[in-house]
Formats: sequence, structure tokens, C-alpha cells
Amino acid sequence: MHYPWWYVPFLTAPMLIAVIAVIHVFVSHYAVGGGILLALENQFAVKTGDKPYRDYLHRHAKFFVLLTVAFGAITGVGIWWTIALTSPLATEKLIRTFVFGWAIEWVFFIIEIVAAFVMYYHWSRLPEKTHVIITWIYALAAWISLVLITGITAFMLDSRGLIADWSETGNFWHAFLNVQFLPQTVARTGGAVLLAALYILMHAAWIFRNTNDPLLEKTVRRMSKPLIAGIVLVLAGAAWSFSLLPDAKLLSVERTVFLTILFALFAGLSVLITLMVFFGPVLNPKSINFGFAVSIFILSLTALSVAEFGREAVRKPWIVDKVVLGNQIYASEAAERQESGFLKDSYFIKLPNDKAQLGGMVFMYHCNNCHAPDRGLSPAGLLVYGEDKAKIKDKIRSLNVPVASMPPWCGTEAELDALADYLLSVNSKRGK
Repeated sequence: MHYPWWYVPFLTAPMLIAVIAVIHVFVSHYAVGGGILLALENQFAVKTGDKPYRDYLHRHAKFFVLLTVAFGAITGVGIWWTIALTSPLATEKLIRTFVFGWAIEWVFFIIEIVAAFVMYYHWSRLPEKTHVIITWIYALAAWISLVLITGITAFMLDSRGLIADWSETGNFWHAFLNVQFLPQTVARTGGAVLLAALYILMHAAWIFRNTNDPLLEKTVRRMSKPLIAGIVLVLAGAAWSFSLLPDAKLLSVERTVFLTILFALFAGLSVLITLMVFFGPVLNPKSINFGFAVSIFILSLTALSVAEFGREAVRKPWIVDKVVLGNQIYASEAAERQESGFLKDSYFIKLPNDKAQLGGMVFMYHCNNCHAPDRGLSPAGLLVYGEDKAKIKDKIRSLNVPVASMPPWCGTEAELDALADYLLSVNSKRGK
């Protein structure tokens, strides 16, 4: 094996990544969309000489910087920490393939952080026109970061290139400009603007909750257009992305009840959010209160979470499409491992003589990246509960045949026999 495995009891390591990543998405999209809206609204306030509105934007900027710079940075590091432990081979491949992209992203990230601090701490010190330029520098740097990271995450979903076959050239641009890059950039930009407008709506509704300050209605009216624009971009980008999925992934969606439910839930939430935006901020800005703002905000976070989980579920069994399998080996190695063995002696693997220990080790390397053994999320033991050893072995031999979201079996007959015994031992404990 290329790297050791990491075991997270009950939750499983991929689900830990998902939890941290989704939380980070909530904040990172706000960092991008909030930057765009702060730049637009700051420019509007300066141009119209609306000092009260600009003062409110300054108050919001404090909330914005604390959440995006402080908490956003923590969750961003959390993602790197968890993916490096859970999917080290995929992390290595992405770093090597996109080293140029990561370098560019870090440059813009530094620009983004510096501009954010200058924007907030020098809000009243800089000339107004200079301050507007600073807010636009932040907005542009944050959006470019989104574009760069979207290209990389879209490649993980679908490695097919827009202009050439990356697998043949190995070229950075051929990987970055994959078929999912443009639609997902559109969807994520829309999601960023939508979330930011909802954050501002919720913040303003809280700040002015016990007052009759006309700034609340003004803020709601100003946010109605970004809300509509965000919804349109999200739905257009999501539909475009879905239409470009390869046949194998579309078949996986059609055959998997869980995925069907996820996409149906996303569609239903999208309709509900659109209606709430139209009959709320657009038609009745005076009626908006903190309860309404929180409700639509939570619904939007739920829709975004569903979309993220759906996208990740569609990507299985690949950690990186057509490159790295969910059992932490390269797809090109699968046939050879069936002949020579899935586990190989290395500086971190010492193959045990005991068959029971071997079965547990095979499980941890081949299955642990998606399944708990007996208790937890998607327990492998429960999936074969009540079946005899022969049936368990037959099921493992053809893992990817009935269920397209499973990687192929990549071990020898001896390793298969040990794994089957391990699963039977897991089930025997469950039956007691």
C-alpha cells in the first residue's frame, strides 16, 4: 500500500471530512459572496452619499471578517488535515497535478487576507474612493480563489478535459479545464452570492430587530436582487453540471434510492427558497423579521449541504475520477493487485501470520475508507449479515458489478478468504 489507513470509529473518516468540508463551504462561500456584495454596496453608499447605510456595512464587515477570516481559516486547515489522513494518495495526486494552481491560490489568498484587514480596520481612515478599490481587490481575490479550487474539486468529480484528454497529456490546464469546471463555477458563484445576501439579511434583521430603523427595509430591498441572481446561477449551474455527468454516474443516480432522494430534496428546497425570496424580500421587504431571515437561511444551508453530499456520492467509487479508487490505490493497479496481493510489505505494513489479523488489516485498507466494520455508518458486517462464507466471497469478488459506487475487489483469493472470515467474526459478535 502507498500509505497507512486512518480509522475513525462509528462516524468513518470520509464522513468526518464531509462534516468539516460542508461547514467550511458555508463560510468560504460567504467569504466570496460577501466580498462581492460588500464591494457593490460600499460603492453604492459612497456614490449616493448614504452615510447611515455605509456605517451599517461597516458593522457588518466586523461580523464578516470574524467569521470568514478566523473561523474560515480554522475549518480550511481542518479539511487539509483530514484529507491528508483519510485520503493521502488522492491528496498527493491532487497536489502534484495542481501544484501550479495551489501556488496561484495561495498568492490570492494572501491578497484576500490583507485586503480584508485593510478594508475593516481602515474603513473610516482611507479616502472613500480608495476604500472602495480595496473592497473590490478583496472581492476579486476571493472569487479567483473560488475559481481555482472549483477547478480542482470538479476534476475530482470528472477528469475529462474540455480541450484535451488529461490522462494522455498530464497537463495542468487539461486537468483544470475539465468538463465540470464551468458549470460548477457558475453554481458556486451563485451559491456564494445567495449565501452572502442571506447572511446580510439575517445580520440586519438581528441588529434592527427592536427598532423601526428604515435601514432594515433598505438592506432587504438591496439584497433582493442578489438573492434572485444567486438562485438563478445556482439552478442554472447545477442543471448544467448534471447534464454533463457521464452515463455511468447517471446510471448510479438512477439506481440509487439515496441519491434520488437527495436530488429530489434539493429540487424541493430550491422551489421553496425561491418562493420565500419572491414573496418575502422582493414583494414584501417591510415584512422581513429575524425569524423569517433565520428560516430561509437554514433552508438554504440545508439545500447546499444536500447538493454537496449528492455531488460527493456521485463521485464514488473514485476519490479522484478515473485515477484514485476509494480503497486508496491507483485504478491502474487494480488488476495487478489481484495477482500479487492487495497488501504488500512496506515500512509501515508488516503482514501478520494470523489469518484473523490479516482479515482485519485487509478490511481497514480496502473497506475502511467508506464503511465501519460493525457499528457506525454503512457497516460492512451488516451488509452481508446472515450470509454464509461462500456468498460473502462471491459478493466481494463482484463488488462493482451490482453497485457501481463500489470499487472492484483488488486482492488475492487468500486475502478474500481472510476478509470473509473477518466479516463473519464481526457478525458473530453482532448476533450475541
